[in-house]
Amino acid sequence: MDTNFRKKTIAAIDLGSQTFRLAVALIVDNRPHVLASQLKNVRLGQGLAANKRLAENAIKRGVETLRNFRNVLDKFRVSDVIVCGTAALRNAANAGEFLDLAEAEGFNIKILSGDEEAFMSVMGVRTTLPAISAPFLVVDVGGGSSEVVLAASSNILFNQSLNIGTVNLTEEFIRTDPPLPKELEKLRFHIRQKLSYLSAELPQSPKTVVGVGGTATTLGAMALGMEKYNPRRIRGYALGSQELDILWNFLTGMKIHARRSMSGLESKRADIILAGIAIFREILHITEFKELTVSDGGLLLGLLTSLIEKESDNHAEPPNTRGLYL
Repeated sequence: MDTNFRKKTIAAIDLGSQTFRLAVALIVDNRPHVLASQLKNVRLGQGLAANKRLAENAIKRGVETLRNFRNVLDKFRVSDVIVCGTAALRNAANAGEFLDLAEAEGFNIKILSGDEEAFMSVMGVRTTLPAISAPFLVVDVGGGSSEVVLAASSNILFNQSLNIGTVNLTEEFIRTDPPLPKELEKLRFHIRQKLSYLSAELPQSPKTVVGVGGTATTLGAMALGMEKYNPRRIRGYALGSQELDILWNFLTGMKIHARRSMSGLESKRADIILAGIAIFREILHITEFKELTVSDGGLLLGLLTSLIEKESDNHAEPPNTRGLYL
């Protein structure tokens, strides 16, 4: 073990298609204590599905957010940082433009493959829900894609990255406010088609279905009516299929400006939340589960944990999150 790693400050950054997340942790004897976390709705994947390119304004928002993250890293004197990109940077023809601008700001971005993203999400789930029954199905609904992973402990039994995300589905199917019934039906039919293979292809039936990522935690926060986000209440929360149905029926009749006032729903997710609910409803229908277990520990926490274990050559203890975003 690296004896210099007994106490140091590290950081992980997850560049999602919808959200950029940062976590800074002080590591003392392999136990991470989260010092700071930030979440910024960048929507890097805006317009990507139609144009196959990152929009100029999206790139500007992303670079500006990285500059803000740099200030946080400098404040805490971070010695090591891991920065990873997902679907938007995997799929954009001009991803190199963003990568070059990020490098000029001092960020060396690793674009995760679908398999790598799946493994990191599973690591985050195992860290937050150590007693989870195996095999468990992890569903990470992002802005540009959804990862569906069946795992037992740290072993990946099945993994599929699907190009259905809250941003690209919203842009493709929802054109009116509030959405028309025919738009919602087309949205649901498209999701159903994309997931139709799932039950037949899973090598084992899951004992638990776990939702991770911003869509899942937002749905948990909405179901709990949270005025202020509290990860401790989210972690392990059982979100029933009936609760999802109620949210769907309630929100589909509301205009976006009305959704923005709802407890637990960030205003910048108000337009894309319907697509997220639709994906999770279909997942529960296909797997014949009555509830979704929500975890606040997904990709970002997995990245943080992997950095600890890589540098210390030792198992990372579960984090003291201090109620912050992970």
